[in-house]
Amino acid sequence: MNKFGLTKELVLEIVQETAKRMKLLKEKFIDEYDVHMSNKNISEILSKVMEKVAADIMSRVLGYSVIKAKSDRESDLIFTQINRPLEIKVTSTDNAWTGGEFSQRPSDYLLVSWGENFNEFFVALAHLDKREWTSHFKQRFYGSSLTAKKLFNKSDKELFIGGFNERCTKLVRERI
Repeated sequence: MNKFGLTKELVLEIVQETAKRMKLLKEKFIDEYDVHMSNKNISEILSKVMEKVAADIMSRVLGYSVIKAKSDRESDLIFTQINRPLEIKVTSTDNAWTGGEFSQRPSDYLLVSWGENFNEFFVALAHLDKREWTSHFKQRFYGSSLTAKKLFNKSDKELFIGGFNERCTKLVRERI
């Protein structure tokens, strides 16, 4: 078991509750008011919703306080009993995660990919440091990236939901 006490069942409960809330947001706000949001915007919202849901569920299941961030400068989640941070990184793509060029702190990451109306997800846990993110700064793009292939090649990753295609270049999301 990983240092956070995360299991497939626990992660699935978090993802299912997050998906439920995101479907409500889509139905009651995005669709009802005809608001256009990019997948990047939706991923950012999903990340914040998942922080809240994860903190609540993990606190209940683990029996100690898991605190969500109050600002972007803080780690997404802090596991108080073990004093460890966990970042949540969300993408709508099936091949990579993007992060700010200057904001990739070394940490453990819960890497999430969502699709098809919040019915399909990929979720893995991995420790990442700055050198594992590919910089695109010279191409005048601020975001660094972590590809599915790089994640596949990490020996310390832990898959909870989903997998990889045969060539390990794309994520395979699992229907939840």
